[in-house]
Amino acid sequence: MSHDTVGIEADFATRDSAHAAKSRLVRAGFARNSIDIFRSGDGFVVRVPIREENRARAARLLKGTAFVERAKHGGLAAADRVGSQPMLALALAGLAGFVLYGLTNRR
Repeated sequence: MSHDTVGIEADFATRDSAHAAKSRLVRAGFARNSIDIFRSGDGFVVRVPIREENRARAARLLKGTAFVERAKHGGLAAADRVGSQPMLALALAGLAGFVLYGLTNRR
């Protein structure tokens, strides 16, 4: 690290959550090759060198969206379940169509 950067790091329980945090940082504009993930005990640590003025933004990106990641994984699991049962998917699509028709055809 150069003299004008500081390091920030966060602990994660799983490798997937550490990689999700790295992806959030990359999408936000941090350099992919400067973000390190390493194992520490039972968990994983994500470390990134940043300038002092970006510290709050990086901390928010590292720690602030665990709920969103859990919701995304739950949504993908639900989509896999519906996709593996075509009759359920057909029934849900029919129900959604019926509801939309009922809402848009009011007088």
